[in-house]
Amino acid sequence: MFLMPYGYFQAGMIVYSGATLAEPTCEDHAPYNTPASFTPHLWGTDMIDAAASNLTTNVTADAPGGLASWSMPVWSNVTVHMNEEPIALQAWVVEQDPDEPWVLFVHGIRSCKANHEVLLPAGMLAEAGYNVVMMDMRDHWESTLEDGQVSAGQKEWRDVVAVWEWIQDEKGVPAERIGVMGASMGAGTVGIAFAQEPGMTSVFLDSPFSNMGDIIVEELAFRGYPTFLKDAGIFAGRVSSGEDLVAHNPIDGAHLIGNRSMTIVHGEDDMRIRIHHGEAMCDAAKTAASQPDQVTCWFESSQLTFDSTNDGTVVEGHVTLMLTHTPLYEQRLLEWAEGLRATAG
Repeated sequence: MFLMPYGYFQAGMIVYSGATLAEPTCEDHAPYNTPASFTPHLWGTDMIDAAASNLTTNVTADAPGGLASWSMPVWSNVTVHMNEEPIALQAWVVEQDPDEPWVLFVHGIRSCKANHEVLLPAGMLAEAGYNVVMMDMRDHWESTLEDGQVSAGQKEWRDVVAVWEWIQDEKGVPAERIGVMGASMGAGTVGIAFAQEPGMTSVFLDSPFSNMGDIIVEELAFRGYPTFLKDAGIFAGRVSSGEDLVAHNPIDGAHLIGNRSMTIVHGEDDMRIRIHHGEAMCDAAKTAASQPDQVTCWFESSQLTFDSTNDGTVVEGHVTLMLTHTPLYEQRLLEWAEGLRATAG
């Protein structure tokens, strides 16, 4: 009997350590991509060269140059030092026109600013004249390696706010002229930041999770852990690192939207972050918004089927709308960003 609490804690530590483990090298993207030249690398495969992929046809239908149509040949590296934490955040900045709005892009879990999931939408907005920033959250690639663990936005939301504030302080940009876009865990993190920072006025969320309890269970299943150990993992995180993995929920941002703006896009075939998360975010935001036109939601069937060198035939539906419905995705993104221009003057 005395050993049962210890065993429970140890099982929780295995779950917590494994499910939240960071991959700071960003080896699936960092060796290949810069703002000037990037391609999707899914499951270790260069999608542009994958013969079974339907990517090339979709991307090049309206853009004969493929992803090069949205390349950003001129960019700078910046370091943002957080005021209250010993964290340095690395970012790529494409600054074009001081009269245009700014958009901050936030990557997903075990990823980085070199992932196409932020480079492609950033390139779309840069091509349209916007100023863009792509950041690495803590414990990801070039930013500070704090503890090698990812908290699914519980601490990373502070990173997003820090870079958002840097744009205001260093570039003299009003808060209402700064949009924030996140993909996957980045979308969940932005949702939490949106709840915590009422001055953040407009967000674009691609494949967000809504509820921490649900996504922890689904992440455990995805990584092969018994889902009944969810509470043990949460407990172990609190004891070992002081992190409460269920302290904040992205859907809080939807509930607290007020008179602000939120766009949510989500692939209906997403098996990593299931569509019910995006639908819940959308419903909550529409219910809480002051005006109906503050919330835009787009849900569409989206899959990529391709041959991976190491994994055989893969069907991927997570954060794929930008690749399978590229022209429509660009249209949706530009419509959202146009709202930032409307605040001029």
